[in-house]
This record gives sequence, C-alpha cells and structure tokens, in this order.
Amino acid sequence: MFYVISGASGAGKSTVLPLLRRFRPDVQWHDFDERWTGGSKRERQQLTEDWIQTALGAGGYFGLLGQCPLGEMLAAPSAPRLAGMSHLLLDVDDVERIRRLRERGDGQATQDLLNWAAWLRAHQTFPDWQPDVLTEGAWTEMRWDRWLEHDTALWPGRTLNATDLTPQETALQIVTMLG
Repeated sequence: MFYVISGASGAGKSTVLPLLRRFRPDVQWHDFDERWTGGSKRERQQLTEDWIQTALGAGGYFGLLGQCPLGEMLAAPSAPRLAGMSHLLLDVDDVERIRRLRERGDGQATQDLLNWAAWLRAHQTFPDWQPDVLTEGAWTEMRWDRWLEHDTALWPGRTLNATDLTPQETALQIVTMLG
C-alpha cells in the first residue's frame, strides 16, 4: 500500500512525519522534500514518478508526505503498478497557514501559496476542477486520462483539517483515516 499525505506548505506534514514513523513503524515514511530542491511543475511530476518507483522497489507499506495532488499521483506513469494507494489531503485554515509560514520565516507566506492550498481543497472534492493547474506545461509522460477519466471511487478525496489539532492528534487521525 502506498500512503500519500498531501498538502500545501504550512499544513503540518513535516511536523507529523516523526509521529507517523512512531505510530506506524511498519510504513517506510518519507518526505517528498528529501529529494526536492524546487523547480518546475514538470520536475515535480518527474520526481513524483521517481517516488512511485521507489515505493514499488521498497515492498511493503510506503508513505510519502508532500505536495502531491491526487490527480497528479494517478497520472504518474507507474501509478497503475502500485498494489493500492490511499490519499489524504492535510489542510489548515488560511489564517493558521499564514501564521505558521510567517513563524517559519522562509518567505512562503504568499497569496500564490494560499491559491495553491485552495486549489488542492477544490481538487480533493471535484476531480475536474481546473485541470490546467496540473496539465499545462506538464511532463509529457504523465497519463492525464487516468485522472480525468478517473475511477469515481477515489473521489471525493479525504481531507483532514488540522487547524485545531495538536501534532499528535493530527498524526493519530491520519493513522485512523489511512486504515
């Protein structure tokens, strides 16, 4: 099983990662950013494929936390080879996200980031919402038909709003939601 915890910056992915490793030690948990140095949409999509290839080679349970929209995960060339995928959007309210990002001080507290977070929320419920956000300027190997002609069993996607949760409460809810 391939577990994907997606979310825009400031949602709490990096914060809950050590807790997920403790609560589910049977899962090989990774942060997308272990390999990400920034770059284009195309490069992110290629790296998504690399992570899927890593999961396929790892055997057993594999978890990835990052900015990984469900449609993009489904469109990755090797996605059909996965034994299964469980996808969850980790989210927080915008004011909380701004607070966290300002506290971090890395310059990510921008309107563009809030727009990305809003798009991720809509995408999690409506698979056909503004597909151009992912498809324009995309990596040519992506198989968008897998997303746009999706298996409706995957939508609406699951979302956890962790605005009022502690990191431990968030991690426990994630473990429960993933099954």
